[in-house]
Amino acid sequence: MLHRDRTGRIAVMPGNGQSRDPVSVPFDAAARRLLSRAYASPGEWVSIWLPDPGMRARTRFASMGIADLTGPDRTSAVGGAGAGLNARTRWARGFVRSLNYQHKWFSPMRRDGGWRTERRSAARSTGGLRVEVGRHVAASPQFDPARPQDGGFPPRRRVRVQLAAGGAAKARAVGRLSDRDRIYTADGKPAGRWSDPSLRDWA
Repeated sequence: MLHRDRTGRIAVMPGNGQSRDPVSVPFDAAARRLLSRAYASPGEWVSIWLPDPGMRARTRFASMGIADLTGPDRTSAVGGAGAGLNARTRWARGFVRSLNYQHKWFSPMRRDGGWRTERRSAARSTGGLRVEVGRHVAASPQFDPARPQDGGFPPRRRVRVQLAAGGAAKARAVGRLSDRDRIYTADGKPAGRWSDPSLRDWA
């Protein structure tokens, strides 16, 4: 559901009163496909190519006030661009947010189960999700963005995901993290990956 706030910015409302990044929503199907592969091979890295946004996506999100999709990842986490996970661009940040949202709220109960049709009542807490966004790769010389059907590869980045161990192993791994890589410190204060709503480019 779309909602426009008093400033004219558009947000996607998932039904619980909390807004979603609108750039993340079109990625949900691709995020589920990548996550399904990660769930099938826990502990192993699986990856996908994330093409740069096309003209249609650029135009769509520019109309929402989100103009620089391929610009630096100015995350709303404390510390600014690259704090915690560096998604590298605004576009890739949207994909990362979709991965995290689907994993936390709609992931299957069992490895062989299907995706939930309704949101969990509480966020998933088992199995830590690790995400990495790679360097930019230029388009193939023969690639024409006006005629992608003619062949070649578009400009893109590699995104890889790993479902890390849960339980005691996850607790030990979290215990080794620096405050820069946490959402909250040990005493419950916002840390490096805490997201400040006032810094978002959407409602």
